[in-house]
Order: sequence, then structure tokens, then C-alpha cells
Amino acid sequence: MGARSLNGGIEGPVSRRSVLVATAATLLGATAASNVRAQGKSRGDPEQFVLYFDFASAKLSSVARPVINQAAEAIRQTAAKGNFSHVKVIGYADTVGTPEGQDRLSLRRANTVRDELVRDGIDVDSIKTEGRGKLEPEVLTDDQVKNPRNRRVRIVIFRPGD
Repeated sequence: MGARSLNGGIEGPVSRRSVLVATAATLLGATAASNVRAQGKSRGDPEQFVLYFDFASAKLSSVARPVINQAAEAIRQTAAKGNFSHVKVIGYADTVGTPEGQDRLSLRRANTVRDELVRDGIDVDSIKTEGRGKLEPEVLTDDQVKNPRNRRVRIVIFRPGD
């Protein structure tokens, strides 16, 4: 049995945690599903934000935009403290399609998020983008398996020495 994705479509098998996160996102907004600053962050790790995309899309959802705004504010606060080096925006794709297509889509996603950060006032020269395709999945799947948690972008805020 499939679970509903954040965009309402039916996806493949998804863990109970994914369903709870998606439900929480619907009820609480972007922070519950997309902002992982408090999740798994140990002292000294770079601050991170994660947002998710629809299948085969690099278009930002209404849930993703507030996460980017939060990331931009965190970048400004880190810079104001004099503790800012750069931002890395890393795009990913699920395993559906060709490796070349996954690489292109993941980079398009990263560039979309970079462009939104720039619109929010972040200096483009401080942002590095990468597309990692299907590498480093959040959820391990076989090839050609749709998984909404693997269609994501991470925004990582680095400090000097990170």
C-alpha cells in the first residue's frame, strides 16, 4: 500500500515516519517536514535546512518557500555574528530515470534554491551549488523507485574552519 506524498499523489512504500512527517507538514507547515536544524544536529555541525520537491520537478512548493526564508535568516544571523564562511546548496533526485537526467535535475533543484536565496538577499558569491543525482539517498531504494524523501535540497551553512 502506498502513502500520500506531500503533494497528494500516491507514492511507493513509505515508512510510517514519512507518513507522520507528511501529516505533520500538512498540519504545521514547512518547519515540521523540511527544517532539520534541530534534527540530528550535534554541537559543531553546520546548520542545515532540507526541502522536498515533487517528482521530476525543480519547482518550489508553498511548503518549501518558508524553509528557504528561514535559511536566509539563519545565514544573515550567522554572518552578523562574524561566523560565516559560505553556503552549500546540494540537490538530490530519486532513482527514477537515467543517471544523467538525475544529475541534471538535482542541479536544477539546487540552482532554484540558490536563486531564491539570492532573492532573499544572500550574496550569490557566498553560495556554492552541487547536484548529486541519486547519490546519498535519504531512503535507500532500488533503481527506478520513486521516493519523495530522496527528491530534496539541503542548504548547509558553513562557518570558518568547517
